[in-house]
Amino acid sequence: MQDLFVYGTLQPHAGTRMGEWIAGRLVRAEPAWAPGRIVAVKGGNGWFPALLPARSGAKVRGTLCRLDLRPGDLARLDRYEGREYRRICMPVRLASGRRTPAQIYVWRASQPKAAPVIRDGDYLGWLARTGRQAFTTLRNGT
Repeated sequence: MQDLFVYGTLQPHAGTRMGEWIAGRLVRAEPAWAPGRIVAVKGGNGWFPALLPARSGAKVRGTLCRLDLRPGDLARLDRYEGREYRRICMPVRLASGRRTPAQIYVWRASQPKAAPVIRDGDYLGWLARTGRQAFTTLRNGT
């Protein structure tokens, strides 16, 4: 079993191909928050979020997923996320207030110029509010 915090197109309810892939391996999902801030990046056919280090207690809303992964599944996720992201372990906070460690993808490339900041840390809410579409383009063979 693997705990993975997802905050963008990998969320099982995001309506994306990779979100559906995650949903097919899901044992349990619950709302959670991670320290950081996110910006929206335009790519392919839509937008995706980039999690950046937090200043002054900012937090990102997402889903803590307990996944039943097969050998090679984490490598597939790493390929999909690409070189711009790095998977690290960090604490996330559940709705109950409990903290738990989870794998999470953080942005490691330079911050894209003119990338809109998602101030409330809720990528899916931002998509709904702005009428923009989630990134769903095939990426790195996934």
